[in-house]
Amino acid sequence: MRGLIDRLARVLEQPIMTGARTRMGDLILIAWFAPITAFNVIQSIVNWAFGWDGLIYTHAARALLAGQNPWALAGMDQFAGPPPSLIPFLPFTWLPDPMVAAGSMAVAGLSAVYVVRRLGLPAWWLLFPPISVGILAGTTALPVTALLVFGGAVAGGAAIAARVYAAVPVALLGRWRGFAVAAAIVVISAPFLDWPQYLGDFAKINATLTDQAKGGQSAAAVPWLIPIAIVCLLLLGRRRAAWLLVPALWPATQGYYGVIALPVITEVPLVAVAMAVNNVPIIVPGFIVAGLVAQVTLEWLRAPTRSLDVRALGWRA
Repeated sequence: MRGLIDRLARVLEQPIMTGARTRMGDLILIAWFAPITAFNVIQSIVNWAFGWDGLIYTHAARALLAGQNPWALAGMDQFAGPPPSLIPFLPFTWLPDPMVAAGSMAVAGLSAVYVVRRLGLPAWWLLFPPISVGILAGTTALPVTALLVFGGAVAGGAAIAARVYAAVPVALLGRWRGFAVAAAIVVISAPFLDWPQYLGDFAKINATLTDQAKGGQSAAAVPWLIPIAIVCLLLLGRRRAAWLLVPALWPATQGYYGVIALPVITEVPLVAVAMAVNNVPIIVPGFIVAGLVAQVTLEWLRAPTRSLDVRALGWRA
């Protein structure tokens, strides 16, 4: 079995032609990503749904400035994030909605291009469905990932303030100064944000978030999958686990949360395949665990000794 796996791996790692960067295995990922991304683009055009995440946050920011409850807006999907996540949208509340939608998509798109270039990924990774859906949504998930990739305490702290789950890679990678910056942002902004309302309605807000995410896509939506996901993350090592833990285990995850895994995505192609699945209307909660199990199994078949070496996996010095 190991010999067969090694031969298949060598075939997939071969360039499609002499001197090309694109490998045979890349063609499989492209063929998997492209139709899903095309479907999502067509769906957005048909429904004329663009920049919806940016609009939700901007409408909530307008309500905050007007002295209203940002978590109780009627109509479109309700805002369900913590107060500091509104900070990036406060300067743009005066813009009309079409400009907000276009602007949030542009920022998300530019962030995606930056991350792909900074990480040295081929341009076709922009077809990765979490990226393409993130751009269509105009979500801050992509700018937050760009901040984490950029690195540094200020960028890390800003990322945590904008999306609290950014604290996961910051913590697992030992970038502790980022938490000091995030704490400073929270303290300085607290008098201007409606923390009492948020804390008082936390249970309701959390229920709204879970409902909007249709229960979420991580293993947290299927409790018996949680220990399997944890074991897989442990076997993949601390560095990869730092970037994969959010899409794997964070509650109420949505498809575009997967962009936070970009720093290690080329090392876990089977996980990337699984992440792509949940960016179409048919959502399979916890499906990422199938990718984690497949990736761990493949690596164990190729190098069983290293797969069980705690020191090699980076969990212990």
